[in-house]
Amino acid sequence: MKIKTTYDLNYLCKDLVTLSKKEGLLFSDNIMFFVLYIKSNPIAFFGLKINEKSAIIKCDYVMKSERGNKLLQKMITFRLNWLRIYKPNIKKVTANTTQMATNSHLKCGAKLIKKYKNNITKVQYEIL
Repeated sequence: MKIKTTYDLNYLCKDLVTLSKKEGLLFSDNIMFFVLYIKSNPIAFFGLKINEKSAIIKCDYVMKSERGNKLLQKMITFRLNWLRIYKPNIKKVTANTTQMATNSHLKCGAKLIKKYKNNITKVQYEIL
């Protein structure tokens, strides 16, 4: 597996972006993306919105054929480790998760902060 970093996701994996939008993934501005490759083919992407003292986990997407391999947990762990190394001043990380993703976040050490009526759950990580 290989991971590339970009702010221009369409440049590296336009087809994956199109698929993710069809499945309802929403994007916001100023997100740094990591693109996961297997044999030079992009199979997943995941993002971070980095603020001065906090970060938000955003925009996780894995191709349907690659789901079920615990990739989401690996992607979460990668981002937390990346923040520890490259942004040590960031101590708080949050994510708004779907029902499918919440368990993966909890397994990676997140704490449940709030459950919304639309089945979105806010979780938070403390990076020490």
